[in-house]
Amino acid sequence: LIPQNVLKMVKTQVVKVNFISEAELIDRQTKYMGRLADVTNSGELVKRSEKEYYELQQERAHESHWEHYLRCDGLPRPYVPVDVRTFIAKMRHYDEIDIRASVSWTLGIEERSILNQDIFRIDKTRLKIIETMDDPGAHYARNLKMCQDTLVQMDLMFDNPVEMEKMSDKVHLEVIKVYNEVIEEITQIVERLSYRIIHMQGAYMKTADNKVATWSYRGSSWRLDLWGLLNVSVLFDQLAVPAMLADFEVTGVRVLIPLSMLGDCMTIRCIHTDFDNVSQKAKSFELSISPNMNFPNAGITDMQESVTAEWMTLQGIQEDTLNEMLRKRAEYEEIMKLIQEATEQAAKEEKSGDKDKPRTVIPKAPKEPIAVPPGMVPDVYNDFLNQEDMNYLDFIKELSSRCNILSIQIQINLRDYLIIGGVYSIMFVHRPDQTQYEQFNIILHEDGRKMKSMPELVVPDLMFNAHAREMHRKSRTMEKVPAEAAMDESELPYFNVTLQLPADLCRWSQPIVCQYISETQIIEEPLKPRPSQWFGAMAVMQENDSNTSLRRSSRFSTDSANIFRPSLRAMLFQPPAEPNTELITVKNFPLRKVLSKLEGRNLIKYTLPRMISTLKLPKDLIDTDFDAAAAGGGKKLFKRQENTDSAVKPVKATINYQNQLIVPERMYANFPELDSVQYDSQITDDDEPQELGIRFIHEETLHGLIRDLDSIKQKFLDKPNLLLGQQDEVDKKDKEREKERRERKEREEAEAALKKEEASKLKEEMIAKRKSKRLTKMTSEIVRPAVTTKEVDVTHWTTEYIHSSHLDPKTYKLSFATDRLGLIGLAFKRYAQFPFTDWYMQPSEENPDEILLLVDTFHVRIYFYISTKGVRGYVTDIIKGYSSKPVKYLEIKEPINDFRQLRKVSLTSEHSWISNVKVSQVFVAKNINIFAENDASYYIDNGYFSIKHVACEQHTHRLMALHCKTMKFYRSGWNRLASRRDLITGMKIAKDNTDYSECTLRIRPENATFVTITENCSDNEEIVVLSYTPTWRNFANFTDLHQAICSMIPNATELRNRDSTLLHLINRMLNEIRLFSFS
Repeated sequence: LIPQNVLKMVKTQVVKVNFISEAELIDRQTKYMGRLADVTNSGELVKRSEKEYYELQQERAHESHWEHYLRCDGLPRPYVPVDVRTFIAKMRHYDEIDIRASVSWTLGIEERSILNQDIFRIDKTRLKIIETMDDPGAHYARNLKMCQDTLVQMDLMFDNPVEMEKMSDKVHLEVIKVYNEVIEEITQIVERLSYRIIHMQGAYMKTADNKVATWSYRGSSWRLDLWGLLNVSVLFDQLAVPAMLADFEVTGVRVLIPLSMLGDCMTIRCIHTDFDNVSQKAKSFELSISPNMNFPNAGITDMQESVTAEWMTLQGIQEDTLNEMLRKRAEYEEIMKLIQEATEQAAKEEKSGDKDKPRTVIPKAPKEPIAVPPGMVPDVYNDFLNQEDMNYLDFIKELSSRCNILSIQIQINLRDYLIIGGVYSIMFVHRPDQTQYEQFNIILHEDGRKMKSMPELVVPDLMFNAHAREMHRKSRTMEKVPAEAAMDESELPYFNVTLQLPADLCRWSQPIVCQYISETQIIEEPLKPRPSQWFGAMAVMQENDSNTSLRRSSRFSTDSANIFRPSLRAMLFQPPAEPNTELITVKNFPLRKVLSKLEGRNLIKYTLPRMISTLKLPKDLIDTDFDAAAAGGGKKLFKRQENTDSAVKPVKATINYQNQLIVPERMYANFPELDSVQYDSQITDDDEPQELGIRFIHEETLHGLIRDLDSIKQKFLDKPNLLLGQQDEVDKKDKEREKERRERKEREEAEAALKKEEASKLKEEMIAKRKSKRLTKMTSEIVRPAVTTKEVDVTHWTTEYIHSSHLDPKTYKLSFATDRLGLIGLAFKRYAQFPFTDWYMQPSEENPDEILLLVDTFHVRIYFYISTKGVRGYVTDIIKGYSSKPVKYLEIKEPINDFRQLRKVSLTSEHSWISNVKVSQVFVAKNINIFAENDASYYIDNGYFSIKHVACEQHTHRLMALHCKTMKFYRSGWNRLASRRDLITGMKIAKDNTDYSECTLRIRPENATFVTITENCSDNEEIVVLSYTPTWRNFANFTDLHQAICSMIPNATELRNRDSTLLHLINRMLNEIRLFSFS
């Protein structure tokens, strides 16, 4: 009989496979080598300029150090953590001196000082002294500005690879710590200023009605308002409206406080900052991506490395496919041989005529697999393209699913939204008790004179509504109520907040009001999470069961230049990663066979880290040889070496690992942190020997070997506890005394039980115990629920406590109702300007040294003028005709030399305080974001676009920057309909005023072709099929854009852009905007 498992292995669906000859395979390899050489040659032109730019960066870094030394502005050196901490300590020290030296100016008031005939008299009246009153806000504003400048210098340092390469890993961590300390110091500066004003309320705060006192200050990037009730009697029940209106003049905020929250000496502080220094702590701010995880090859940014990785991947697929086909063919021939033997056996039984014997069953012949013709190999190029695209989509889907999980726990996903317009901090603060009578003043300071905010104050339940509504009805109608205080009955129990917003902020989208809150939430999570092939610390490399099985390990990029790999700054700012507890699924296979490359790799990966090395290392064996030679038998005479060079001869280390078996293992085994492997569901017998509660399964498979290694590991982990848990030896007399004491205690307990007649109760307890054991055994066999709940601390932006909101489109006043005050933010769609509708890049007609880049977003048109001095430009409306005076929503007059600043103003991942860039130049303040993240494709919903091959796109960007002075590049409408590996662009010679040189170029990772594009009919309306017709310009095979341009302009290489700074700026701009992917 034929084994059933053999039949099952052959009963697979036969897939049609194309074959190519070995000569054609060699020809493909030759083409790949030539393509690699062409890509390397064109890339070297750009890398040469990048090297020059790096050398310029080194010179600029040295000059910046010298300029910092000459400035003597009090700012610390950002690359020295000790200097930054000294700067903070010095600032606090001088603040303390200034606070102690400050005296309330009201104590020096003497209204009778002018009633004097002395010509040298000093006017000490209130009106005169108030003119010379000190301004504490200026001192704290200066300190805050210095902290902001320090952060700017540290940001420059983080984005400069020259500076970061000079530091060690330890210094990197210390710099990150002091960076966060400076951010925290900004908050503390505002806290100290607020406390200084509040505890001297009579000296600094102004009042108009002797009931409410206010104080305001306007800084360069922040504003502060204090509003509080004086220590006077206020009859809240007699108010015309059961609420009070707090008007914060400088911040442009009005808060209608309900009756339930009114109290004596109540104080509210309102701070509006143009920067956002709290969102970075939110859970969805940035994905925690480990740099050690597996990244797809589709994210490699260097074209040369991408070509090499794709060729190695293609070779691996071809080898695995060929081995799989040969294996199936061998199994088929073996089965057919067995069928033939069974047929001959059945024929013999038929001739013998013995009907009592069991008949031999002849199984049905399986379908014949495809045979590999001699001298042929399978063509797996299409399989490679499908698998490469599938790996990329799976990674992006996994990345998006992590964001979606976060968005379930938080209402505002910062991957989809931006907090624009700064942060409003509106909350109650505690004012220290003070007593003042004439010139007698006492202030009761608490908690080391620290400002105590009260964000926990929440409007009570709606049980107070009836009382508030009754007071609202009984309010005196003859009194004139302010228009801002007019409310409906539904608004009475809540805080009603009104914000005055800039007109440009709400021009293209409306904000979502949200609050920044840290709270504890109960979330559900699966007991067995879905295994991830990308985000595990040791990700699984699964093998496809089809005949075109792919080596997933070859898909993983370990190169540092991967677009999905976090930058050095992002890795340093990431919190410590939580230990990974996911179960890794590894395909099981027998060990007694010839292993494939993937199986051998998995065997090494999952078994070697679980093995324990002995205490005696090879280095110790070398030392043993030296000791043996030194302590050789007897006294011996050694001849002195005449030649000193040959006196010292290295000892050849011949290590015999069999000798290490006699060496004891470590007492405390040191195991690396490994992921748990999910074994096959195999049930073992209970009669198998167990040691220390560990069941050994001696299977000659990968899972069996991993089980045995895990069990041995567990024994070693438990060994120290067993040794430490041993009982000390007790003296024989002590044992007898202990035994007598125990017997006496048992006898007394038994007599007490009999006296109390509790024998029946003991019997019932025994029965109940047996039942509970039975139930425990039964419940242990029940499958656990699919999910479990746990409490986690979540810090996020949420809309849970915003009950209603309304934006007036005419006055741009945003009103909302909430039951608590705190940190308020305005969330806007991050990708409201995506996708781009048009773009082109050409030399500027006004200035030949500038390159003009025009980008039409979904709402506005942006002009960038790029030169060696930097980037300047403006933002205006999208119009078809010419406008002599266009409306400029944003204008950058002075070129920004540091591209980091231009990138910064459009992202919240970095702070928006810039010392040399005006607020009007900040892109994010105008709600204009043109820079996308890696997961942007899941949040853009304004139109069609096609994400492109990363290496091919960035290689094209480099070549566009290389030939920016001779060519004009513009958008092609077919680009958004093309596939991921097809980049479609239009171009022409810049100085050609006719349309004869206009052409459409199709750029692929394999080649570049001049084409004419048409759209074919498709049965599926969701699939676009494009037809590419080559034109007469393809008189040769072009590898990339550089060779295509050289075919149009023979001396294009000599006319290329040789300015390394200009090339770097253009290349950086194109890489950040990614015009091919989002237009």
